[in-house]
Amino acid sequence: MERFTYCLANQLVKDYNIKITLFIWDYPERVNWGKWDPNIEFKIVPYSKYHQKKLAKLFYWNWSLWNNPDAYLINFIYHGESTLPKTSKLYYVLHSPAYLIPNRYKLISKLYHKFNKFTFISVSKFVKETAEYYFNSEKNIVINHGLDFSLIDKKGCYNQNDKLKILTVAALESWKGIQDVIPLFKFDKIKQNFEYHIIGEGNYHSEIFKLIKKYDAENFVFLKGKKNEVETLYQKYDIYCQLSQGEAFGLSVIEAMGAGLPTIVYNTSPFDELFPSDELIKLDLNSKNQLKHELLDLLIADRRKMIGLKGQKYVLDTYTIEKMANKYYHLLNH
Repeated sequence: MERFTYCLANQLVKDYNIKITLFIWDYPERVNWGKWDPNIEFKIVPYSKYHQKKLAKLFYWNWSLWNNPDAYLINFIYHGESTLPKTSKLYYVLHSPAYLIPNRYKLISKLYHKFNKFTFISVSKFVKETAEYYFNSEKNIVINHGLDFSLIDKKGCYNQNDKLKILTVAALESWKGIQDVIPLFKFDKIKQNFEYHIIGEGNYHSEIFKLIKKYDAENFVFLKGKKNEVETLYQKYDIYCQLSQGEAFGLSVIEAMGAGLPTIVYNTSPFDELFPSDELIKLDLNSKNQLKHELLDLLIADRRKMIGLKGQKYVLDTYTIEKMANKYYHLLNH
């Protein structure tokens, strides 16, 4: 959500000269997201170990009186957001499907009625569908994420004399599907031709580590931990694989495709709606051997290049930061 806010705010100011003020919470260690447009104003809730929630309500309420904005674009509706004026025009961006965070959706469904003008924005049709139980779908529109692909290093060479490196960038959670890739390393032909690198952290780490040991894959599957500036790393790999089920959008998939990597996903939501089947490799969820066969087919450099460049062209044409900002601009001015 922080990256979404950073990219969208900068692009709206750049393309449409919108006046933007960000209400944010301070923390002992601030995240450096890059260079902000100098015309973006920041209002920061002071850090407090025990009282920051109360401070947020006080500061948001006070700021809303002084700023009197035309609209609020929010990622949460908890403490500070709940104190915004009832007459405000609010747009709430839904970044996660409802089944992952049902308690948050229940809270949202109770609070949003207090505002006179409230619109939901889902980052994919899948997110909108999961929210229908909680909100009126007529108040929920879809705007897909967009990326600044100039920040992503592109793959230049598809020839590889060594083992091919498969990459997944994801939180270590069971629903991310990492455990569906590791068992392939029981096959000698997979061990001889591939390595699997996993970038991310999470509470599923110990289970993944046990699985690596179970298949004697310590020399072939590598847990790389958290990495900064992942946008520069994709081009060092040969194949991107993300077998998650239930992503809201799948930014890492878009980034990998933007870098030119041939990409493998399950043919489930939201990927079934976001990509035509000929732009990447979609696996049948119930297939036991399809992933192995697809990886072995990708040993051919020309096939990797063909799929990688085709997917790259599609996302560079479809999921740009400019298109996303344009849709938000027209919505906010509607």
